[in-house]
Amino acid sequence: MNKDKLEEIFNNDLGTSYFPLLAEAYLKDNDYERALKVLDIGLLLNPNNNDGKYIKAKIAMINGDSKMAVELLKAIIDSNPLYINAMKMLVMYYHTTETNQAFMMRIIKNIIDLAPKDEFANKILKSSQKKAKYKPTTKKIAPKTPKSVTRKAAPKKAKQTSKPKKAKLIKKETAINLEIDPKMATLTFIDILIKQKQYMQAGNVLKIVKKNKSIARASIDQRSDRIKRGLSKES
Repeated sequence: MNKDKLEEIFNNDLGTSYFPLLAEAYLKDNDYERALKVLDIGLLLNPNNNDGKYIKAKIAMINGDSKMAVELLKAIIDSNPLYINAMKMLVMYYHTTETNQAFMMRIIKNIIDLAPKDEFANKILKSSQKKAKYKPTTKKIAPKTPKSVTRKAAPKKAKQTSKPKKAKLIKKETAINLEIDPKMATLTFIDILIKQKQYMQAGNVLKIVKKNKSIARASIDQRSDRIKRGLSKES
């Protein structure tokens, strides 16, 4: 159903269950203001519509309002434990921000219980397990010095400078090696990563999106320019 038809249905019946489709059409056009107006009206009349909440969570993530996005996604999962897309977006947020990892792992296990072969959940699970293995190597126990050796002989400065370098190197490697599920490679996800200043990850996702010939070249070029500007500010 095209956007014109959806607009006609919505104008004739503000309480229509088609409102998430119209909001998503506006979202694809980057018209967030109209999308939010439709969602606010639609959710006022249909407060239990999880599809509407999900699209509103997408826009909240893009606008940097992660608190609202997380609240909406949790509400969706609480009311419908089978809503995998909401689970995936919440997992991706926790994974990219490296927060609430314990809760993230519980959601991943729920996804795998529902779909054991789900590529996205299994890749994030493996990536998280790799990070967990790296952590012990960042902390070294200093060897005990014999009583006969004076304090001045202990290379304290060398130990202090070597530790942070090792930790930074590991963190950088794990960020670069994150595998992206092609199903999550969307312009919306790229916008979320750019908003979170995850420019390297956004670039990796954009490479996958470029292979999708149905996506307008202008939209791809727009994201590419934003990523380049972000990377230039970091350097």
